[in-house]
Formats: sequence, C-alpha cells, structure tokens
Amino acid sequence: MRVWNRLPRPRRSLPAVAFAVVGLVAAASVVWAHEGRELHGFTFDVGFLVEPAYEGQPNGVYLSVTRASDDHHGSGPASDHGHEHGGTVETSGMAVEVTAEVDPIDGINVHIIPTGFVFAPERVNQADVDGEGHAHVYVDGQKVGRAYGEWFHLKGVAPGEREIRVTLQTNGHSEYVVDGQPVQAATTISVPAMPPAPEEVGQVEAPEGMGIAISLEPDPLGGANLKVMPQGFTLAPANVNAPNVAGEGHAHLYVNGVRLGRIYSPYLHLGKLAPGMNEVRVTLNTNMHQEYTRNGETIEAVATIHIPEGDASDGMPTDAGQQTQVGVNGLANSLTVEVTHLAADMSASGVARQMALTPLPGEAGGYVAPFIPTAPGPYRFRFVGTIDGLPIDATFTSGPDTFDDVRSATEAQFPRAVPSAREIAGVATAAQQQARDASDASAMALTVAVAGLVVGGFGLLTGVGLALYAFRRRGAG
Repeated sequence: MRVWNRLPRPRRSLPAVAFAVVGLVAAASVVWAHEGRELHGFTFDVGFLVEPAYEGQPNGVYLSVTRASDDHHGSGPASDHGHEHGGTVETSGMAVEVTAEVDPIDGINVHIIPTGFVFAPERVNQADVDGEGHAHVYVDGQKVGRAYGEWFHLKGVAPGEREIRVTLQTNGHSEYVVDGQPVQAATTISVPAMPPAPEEVGQVEAPEGMGIAISLEPDPLGGANLKVMPQGFTLAPANVNAPNVAGEGHAHLYVNGVRLGRIYSPYLHLGKLAPGMNEVRVTLNTNMHQEYTRNGETIEAVATIHIPEGDASDGMPTDAGQQTQVGVNGLANSLTVEVTHLAADMSASGVARQMALTPLPGEAGGYVAPFIPTAPGPYRFRFVGTIDGLPIDATFTSGPDTFDDVRSATEAQFPRAVPSAREIAGVATAAQQQARDASDASAMALTVAVAGLVVGGFGLLTGVGLALYAFRRRGAG
C-alpha cells in the first residue's frame, strides 16, 4: 500500500456542486489538502468537500475512488468490471426466484432458485449450452459479482432499503431471455447498520477424514476462479447460523491474510486481485462459523496465483500516474463512512455517527456524506464495506500531514469576530452554572442564618431559664 500525505491540488471544476441536503455551492478556487492512498489497486482521495473547513458551515466527507483505465475496464464495481459481455440467448421454460435475508453475524444470504437451469461453473467462459451457466448478482442495479451456485453470501451492502436482483447467464455471459424478457428475479431487503464481522471465530475438533484442497485458474475477463474440494465435509449454506452438525458447514475465504467472506458453493469467482503474487487461503467452518481443527491445526488449504502488472484482473500498474484514472461508480451501495470528532489529544470525544455516501454530481467515482461540523479540531473518517468483493476498512484522520482540521469560525470573520453558536452555548451554560452556584450559595447563607437564629434563640431561652432557676433558689434560701 502506498500512502502520500498532504496532497494539495487545485479544486477540480465543480461549477455549482449542489449539496442536496444543505444547498452548498462550492467555490472553484480553493486548494485541497487531501490524503491519497492505494487500497487493493484502487486510489482513494479523502478530505472535506470544502476546504478550509469551518465550524458551523455546511460541509461533508469527500471521497473519490478511481482505478487505472485500460481497454478491458468500465467504471462499474462489478467483478467483471462493469461489462455485460454482450448479447442475449432466447430460451424457453426457464425462470428464477430469489430470496435475501440479513445474516445476524455478517452480510446478506442470497438464495437463487432456478427452474429449467443448471449451474455449471466448471464451464464458465466456454461454449454456451442451453439451460446451463451461472448468475449475475446486482444491488440497486449495480453488478456486484457472479454466483456459481444457489447460495451466495453478499458483504458490504450499505444500510437502507436495497434491491437484490439476479439474472441467469450462459457460460459465455450472455443473458438468458424468454420471449425477449430477461430471466431474472428481484427482492427488496432492509439492511441495518452492522459492525464489521468478528475476526475471532473459535475452533471445533474436526471428525476423522476431514480435509480440503483448492485450485485457482485465471479468468480471461478478470480475477480468478476458485474451486474448493473438501473431503469428509458437506457445504450446507441452508444451515448457516444453525446448531453445529459434525462434518457440515461452509468455508471462509482469505486473500493475502484478509478475510473476504464465506464460500457456500464449490466454485467462487474472485473478481479483483492485486498485481503480483496473491495468496488465497480457505478454511472449513462449522454452521456457527468456528474453524474445524485437528490437533490444534486448522483444516485449510492454501494456493497462490500471480497477476501480471496491467492484467485485466486489476488494471492498476505500480505507478498509477502512467495510466488514465477512471472513477469507480456504484459504491454508495457498498461503502459507508463513520465520522468521529476527536479531542485535542486525538482521542475520540465519544461523538461518532455512521453516514451514508451519495454520488457527487458531475464527478465519476466521487461521493459525499453531507454534514455541518459544529466543533473545531481533528476529525476521523472510517470507510467500511467492500469494492469488487474485497473488504474495505480504512481510516483517514485530519491533521498537518493529511487533510485539514475543522477551524474555528472566528478565523474567517472580518472585521469583527462573532462568537459561534458553540461559544454562545458555552457562555450560556457557564452563566447558568454560575447562577445555579449563586443560588446555591444564597440558599446556604439563608440556611446558616436561620440556623444561627435558631441556635441563638435556643441559647437565650436557656439563659433566661437558668436565671429564673437561680432566683428561685435564692428566694427559697
């Protein structure tokens, strides 16, 4: 991963960037100080939408995601890089249904139920055979990958109401149609905000005879096709999160040490791999996600695949500046941002909010999460989700070497500085506290005075009583 700090550049022409939520129009002469970073072959550019950023002024999180362009790429986030690979194939008697459920641990479980169709991932990219092929999966109209079996685990979907759609494709990626209409199905699902999946999953002793082998083959349209060959083990995606049954479950996928998700079928398409050597590791897991082990050793298999520089599977050479960058669209459905205000010592102030990203009009690959910063100082932006099925969990923090902190509004005021709402609220709070303190002091003084009167009165009565008592004794004597 290459990081370049303090990335000043003239603001790109955004001749009336409409901040739909707050009606902000950005000036074109401001110089940005953004942080750039490469993640999985994508270039991230992060900062505030308007800089300098002042408290109390409409602003927002700015994100640009680009990748190097070549003849093989579109600008979509699909595992096949936005291509539909052309054409339709007329068939008959074919249909499909789809269901989608939020997984209580992580992601969405998609169930594809075809009729008159057979999944044939072993023949992907080969000659078409009527009635067989694979499926394409879309979220809100954006393609997110291929499904090689009836079950598909979908990660990184942004919170909100989402449409999950699947289409049935031939071996050569043409779309099946019946009477000119695509063979497809869609369902809507309400996706809650969920934290990243836990890294620790636990372990369970494997039954005797359990093992696994895997193979990797480059896909001519990008990425690689993974084949999982377990022994003494049954893939049971329908029972995921159900009580454990010895010898069944699903698999977990790791690429270069990063867990990407679950494997529910013997074949999986890896749509995005970085140039160079990539290590792919697959573990066998129970229904409840624990790793199967034997004598403390995980039941797993490891394979490597080399992706050449500039290969169709990545499109990002080592020096990205030598190729034209194209924006990656459709990520509003797969990325969210958590915004945190930091204290002066860079510790979290306890104030954080998860926000949705929306496309920035007029800028391919540009996104914004509008908000009004109400306190000066450093801010932290954490992006969580997936791009091309690869997990993204990246944190960007404002500062002198990255992008600008939020400034006090008084810095931009002339000729007289006007107290900010935050300062006015602070003064009002202090005044209220002083009034409460004064009231408490007055009440205490009154209490002491009353107590003094009571004590004094009691002493007077006592003195009078003693005098009368002494006088009577003298009279008696």
